[in-house]
Amino acid sequence: MAFIVQEIPPAPESISHKKLKKLFSHAKKDLTGTADDYSPSTVQKERLEKLLFTWATASKELLEGLREENSSLSELKGANSLLALGAMEAHINMALQALRASGKDDKPFSKG
Repeated sequence: MAFIVQEIPPAPESISHKKLKKLFSHAKKDLTGTADDYSPSTVQKERLEKLLFTWATASKELLEGLREENSSLSELKGANSLLALGAMEAHINMALQALRASGKDDKPFSKG
């Protein structure tokens, strides 16, 4: 399968208002809508932030439980069980880091 590469003409350094208006009037209409059409409501944002806060709190409690010295992990039989818990712990930690990077950690009802 051969690809035909067409050279893209360089963008002009300047363009007249008249030519720009003509190009704009002949351009295809954007059928995807505006950003306002897709922005979630304040109620939806607050609900999501509350869910994220609840999830983060539960995840932190779970990680603390896994790290306790008197944990029941010693009762687990088999290396696969311990490996699975270790992988889960790593993924929860990465998810919490991503949440912190988003600026939503420990902020259940922030306005940002």
